Amino acid sequence: MPDLERSYRRLLWAYPGFYRRERGPEILTTLLDAAEPGQVRPSRGEAAHLLVNGLRYRFVPPTWIGRLATGLVAIWVAVVLSGAGALAVWALANPEEPDLAAFSDELVGRPASSAYELPGGNLLDMAYAYRTYGEFQDFAMEGWNGGRPAPMGRSRIYEQVTDTSAVLADVHQQLTNAGWRTGALNQVGASSQDDVNSAHGVFWASRDGVLLRVSGYDNQTGVTVGAYPVEPRGVLAGAVTGFLIGLIVVWQAMTWMAHRIARTSRPARRLILLLSLPALLACTVNTLDNVLSMLPDPGSANVLFAADHMYPLANQIADPLAATVIALALTGIFSVIAAAARTDQLRPANTAT
Repeated sequence: MPDLERSYRRLLWAYPGFYRRERGPEILTTLLDAAEPGQVRPSRGEAAHLLVNGLRYRFVPPTWIGRLATGLVAIWVAVVLSGAGALAVWALANPEEPDLAAFSDELVGRPASSAYELPGGNLLDMAYAYRTYGEFQDFAMEGWNGGRPAPMGRSRIYEQVTDTSAVLADVHQQLTNAGWRTGALNQVGASSQDDVNSAHGVFWASRDGVLLRVSGYDNQTGVTVGAYPVEPRGVLAGAVTGFLIGLIVVWQAMTWMAHRIARTSRPARRLILLLSLPALLACTVNTLDNVLSMLPDPGSANVLFAADHMYPLANQIADPLAATVIALALTGIFSVIAAAARTDQLRPANTAT
């Protein structure tokens, strides 16, 4: 095979497969017939023309309806896959839930009255059930500026403590002497002088990937010690990577499908549009739900946690209605396209200009 023909064939790979199969030989013949005598490689203009037009067929849907549908579906899939990317990074980091039973009892100097555990074994369940509230959002107001707590861990409650302030100060000193990075012991919860009895002391401490939150409660008669892993790094990068992969891959796939739909008969296109409407509505509503559920309230001091990035995927597992509607619609659309192809009702691909 001459070098010029080989080079042209390589450039034609910029076009999608269906276009190469239908128009590739014609384009190749035209290019070879127009080549200068002795030409051994494509000119820069020819190469740029083939690459630009090939990528246009791969990434630019043929109609405004196709572009709208491609955008809605691609963004929905990209948001969901951002959750998959975040989950992958979190699972690889595998932050261990700290076991603080004996350690916490020793710090406070008495056995706990009760204990509870936040869900963390199933990461998607944690991401779906978790909401940015309480201690996970108050750490900045409580004087902590270190690593953020992952919303998974254990807490132990000590009731009927006679001198909460002294216990908190003693625990703070013990942790500082043991090499923990400790935040300031603050008084929070009093909104006025008359409400001072509702105030409680609280501080955070960190060491070896573990965060402790030690606080008083219940009118200064109890102490709570919570232990959480520090949220893993790289979760945001994983979410961004998943988003970009989903956007690029699905945009190209949807563009291919839009070209195929544009080549069907008018009745087939009407049927496809009818099948598409519920899916496009599901994409729009579910994308808004995912994004709004992740983002903190702009009127509050809440922050976006690493666990929030897994929510779009967790939402599909917990409530698969949108994914089911979209999958059924795509199945119907592919069936219509396949039926049109079997009965030779697909119009030829447009000739390259």
